[in-house]
Amino acid sequence: MQEDIRGLLDQWPHDPDRLNARLIKVGDGRSVIQVRVELGLLQMELTGRPDGGVDVLAAVEARLEKEPDLVIDSQVAADLRAEAVLVHQRYVARLAIEDYAGVVIDTQRNLRVFDLCRDHAEVPEDRQILERFRAEVVATRARAAALDAIRSQRSSDARGLLDDAIEEIRAGTAKDAADPLEVAMLEGMRDVLQPKLPVSQRHELERRLASALANENYELAAILRDELRQL
Repeated sequence: MQEDIRGLLDQWPHDPDRLNARLIKVGDGRSVIQVRVELGLLQMELTGRPDGGVDVLAAVEARLEKEPDLVIDSQVAADLRAEAVLVHQRYVARLAIEDYAGVVIDTQRNLRVFDLCRDHAEVPEDRQILERFRAEVVATRARAAALDAIRSQRSSDARGLLDDAIEEIRAGTAKDAADPLEVAMLEGMRDVLQPKLPVSQRHELERRLASALANENYELAAILRDELRQL
């Protein structure tokens, strides 16, 4: 049987200047994400593998529960990476439709793949290959979680989420290496959320903090520093 999808594509023209994504319900009542690409239409399931296939991560995690010393061979590691690419495409689409909770779920899922490969892969290359993307995924997770908190009017929670992600990224960075670019992005987002004090109040707190440090009154200095951060 041949089915022409030209009509579907004409109803949803491709826009080259942005990511064209939408959340819709299909015939059996389930929701899916669709992405309009130049040459057609992609459809992704909301849970498990985006393509609806066998969930490799779930299968490996189930094996790990029974075999704590599980060793992941190169074929399974490659399958996990391929699945993580699909999940990456889904959470990019979720960002576009502002499904921030879904982004958090998917980024956390991919970080579980990173951990599995790092801790259980048989071949050194398979243990290391995903680590170059860890900071990016941690930052994306934090950004989505912070945006979700902001939408719920929890700006202080958002700042805490961003601070935690910055610390996590730095903890995974080599001791003498420069901060990854993701740190600057998260710091910029956090600074935008930081309420601005009246100049006189901020200067007074900073003056008292400098005086406490000069007099080696570190307990008072810590209190004043915390007060500045909270304000």
